[in-house]
Amino acid sequence: MGNMPPMREPDSDDFPPAGACAAHAPVRLNAVAVTNGFLPRPLGADFAWADFSCGNGENAAVIAAAYPQARCFAAGGPGSRGRALAEAAGLANLEWLSGAVAEIAEAALLPLDFAVFDGGLAGLATAERESTLARIARAVKPGGILLLGYHALPGFAAMMPLRDVLNSVTARRSGSPTARLRAALDWLAQADRAEEGFFADHAALRRRVRAYAEIAEETAAAELFSPTLTPFHFAQVNASMAAEGFTFAGNAAMRLNMLDLALPAAVRPLVKRARSRIEFETLRDALSGPAYRRDVYVRGAPVDGEAAFWAQHDALLVGLAVGDGDGGDGCGVDAEAFPFPLLREALAAGPCRVGGIPGLIPEIARDAVRVGLAAGMLIPFARAEAEPAAPQGDALRVPLALNRALLSDAFAHPAPTPLVSPVAGCALPVTAETALALAAIAETGCGFAEAEAAVIARLLAAANGRGGSAAGRAAIAALARKGLSGLTPQRLAAWARLGIVSG
Repeated sequence: MGNMPPMREPDSDDFPPAGACAAHAPVRLNAVAVTNGFLPRPLGADFAWADFSCGNGENAAVIAAAYPQARCFAAGGPGSRGRALAEAAGLANLEWLSGAVAEIAEAALLPLDFAVFDGGLAGLATAERESTLARIARAVKPGGILLLGYHALPGFAAMMPLRDVLNSVTARRSGSPTARLRAALDWLAQADRAEEGFFADHAALRRRVRAYAEIAEETAAAELFSPTLTPFHFAQVNASMAAEGFTFAGNAAMRLNMLDLALPAAVRPLVKRARSRIEFETLRDALSGPAYRRDVYVRGAPVDGEAAFWAQHDALLVGLAVGDGDGGDGCGVDAEAFPFPLLREALAAGPCRVGGIPGLIPEIARDAVRVGLAAGMLIPFARAEAEPAAPQGDALRVPLALNRALLSDAFAHPAPTPLVSPVAGCALPVTAETALALAAIAETGCGFAEAEAAVIARLLAAANGRGGSAAGRAAIAALARKGLSGLTPQRLAAWARLGIVSG
């Protein structure tokens, strides 16, 4: 379905999200529930979704735009970016709740089909943590699905003494958060290069430290300096959720729910003796050391019996992932091995229910879909639609108001731009260069023939005079051409099927 960068599944060593996160989408939460033996929530009219750690609010705006039939709520963060986007897009189905999550009035929320609390747990003091989890639990319907993201032990353990070191190293910069963070990152980079002592003994820590320079400043600062940040063992969190009536359904990173994909072959025998899923998760954490977990819980029990499991599994709607190549999650799955070529061929015309995939017997289709979802070859879809006509000639429009707002913001936010697909039911990432090119064509109506000049003009305006030299103009022209090269007919046709563009 084109050459868009794949929407990668969140991994165990991920960070709390700074913007749109595919794992928060109702269709993704349903897929985790279904493939682990729980019933999905209906995505028709009047379902409710809430983000209780909304951060800048972008993710809440994305979900509200992808599901106009839903009532969406955002709490636990300033939400400034999301509020601006929602206002620009006229999102009437998104409500912002102020104040502490634990103090949200009962009448302020509808009973929730889906809830997300990703990144907020570790920053709460013990009493507030308990009351917050209790408040979220009360808000979720029986059968409702909750995603809970938190810093995990034992993987995050090595960060705790390092945080003490950084507080000492940067103490004189405490009056300036930005200066303090830069001083910490500079010290970490030097210590990493030295390859001595504590760093030399903790390879996983070194990988995480290198990532701090690439993530949002507020996320890095919270991990390095927050006085209340507390990591947890999976068993601790699971016990708290069980006390609230929730059952662990699986990891939001779907590959981590399959033994053969979750761990290297050499250590798999060490977890095969696990007597329960809870014990499996504990052993896997000890062997792989995730520093962050995203767990999916259901308020209730799994379905009873194999027939019931496969009945709801066969109803799952899946389609080809939108990205370069298959297996982008690094699972070691051979995308050319049987039956994956047949599966791609069967789904080339659009998403299908697992039980209705042509050309594959049900048992093979079921196994192939489970592996395909885990490896990133497939994604769950919110709905199937007839393929619309691909954009013809120079005509190109972006029908969703939120996507237009996101594209107009691409000049100020050089990171990948999320574009909402109401068909896939989530946002798909577009590189900054492609977003700039799409914005120039769709907003100015200039057409492809004049698109390069339009993109260059916009980039020059955004550069505030820094592109005036010959070298600067050449770099900007190269950037424009790179973005336009991504707007291939195949990609535009895929985007049209996904509801992202139209003719």
